[in-house]
Amino acid sequence: MNRVAVFIDAGYLYAASIKAVTGIKQSRSAITLAYEDFLPFIIERAQQLSGRELLRVYWYDGTSTGPTGAHRKLAYQANVKLRLGMVSLSGEQRGVDSLLIMDMANLAQNRAMSDVVLLTGDEDIRVGVVLAQQYGVRVHLVGIPDPEGERNQSSMLLQEADTTSFIQGEDLARFISINDRGAEDAESVDEAESSESPSTLLHEAVQLVLAGLPTEELEQIRDSLGAGAQSVPPHIDRQLLITGRQRLQRDLIGFEKRQLRSLFSQELRRQNGGLPNGSD
Repeated sequence: MNRVAVFIDAGYLYAASIKAVTGIKQSRSAITLAYEDFLPFIIERAQQLSGRELLRVYWYDGTSTGPTGAHRKLAYQANVKLRLGMVSLSGEQRGVDSLLIMDMANLAQNRAMSDVVLLTGDEDIRVGVVLAQQYGVRVHLVGIPDPEGERNQSSMLLQEADTTSFIQGEDLARFISINDRGAEDAESVDEAESSESPSTLLHEAVQLVLAGLPTEELEQIRDSLGAGAQSVPPHIDRQLLITGRQRLQRDLIGFEKRQLRSLFSQELRRQNGGLPNGSD
C-alpha cells in the first residue's frame, strides 16, 4: 500500500524540543506541546518527504500510573494511534522501543505502508528500521538539531535510514509554550542552578501522586496512618519514588526518599485536618 506511517518517539521529541527551544536541558514539565497544531505539521512534513498519503501517526510514550490527561487528549486526535509503555522505578522507559519496533515490522510485513517517517534518536530502533527495509519500506529519519551542536541521534541509526532531515527550533517554537521557569530562568545548562529546589520538586511529586489516587483509597491510607501505621503502602511508595525521580530528573538519595514519604504523610494530615494521636 502506498501510504506513509509516522512514528514519533515522544521521549526524544520532548527532550530535544526543550533543548532546541529553551537552549538548556530541563524536565519535560518545562513545556506544553500543542498536539492539535503539531500533528498537521508533522503529517504535512511526512507527505512531503515520502510523496505518499498518510496511513496514520503512531505516538509512543511511557507512563508509570496509566494514561495522563495529555495522553487522553492526544488519543482522541484524528489519525493518531497512542502506544504506551511503562516507566521503571529509576525513571527509565520500558517497552516503548519494543512497541515501536513491533509495529514497524508488522506494518511492513503486512504491506500496510510503503514509507516510514521516524522521529527519534534512539539506536535501539535501528532493528525496526532494518526489518522494515527488508520488506521494501523506505525509512525517512527526522531529528531535532541540538543548539550546541551535540549529537542527539545515534550515528548507526542515521547510517541505516534512507533519508535524514531535521525540524528546526524555530518551527517547533510555534507549537510549544514554556511553563513557569521558561527562558528567563534558562541561563545555565546546569540544572542545579534551577530556581526549583529539590524540596519543592519532591512536594510537587507528592501532589501529583495524591491527585491520581481515588478518594476511597485516600481514605484507607488516612485510616491506616491514623491507626498508627509507620509507612505508606508499598504500591503508593513505588509511585512516590517514580514520580520523585521524574521531577528531580535523577535518582533520589536516602534522605530524599525519607523526606518524600514524610511529605506524603504530612499532606494527608493537612488535607484531613490532622490525624488522631499515635500517627507520628
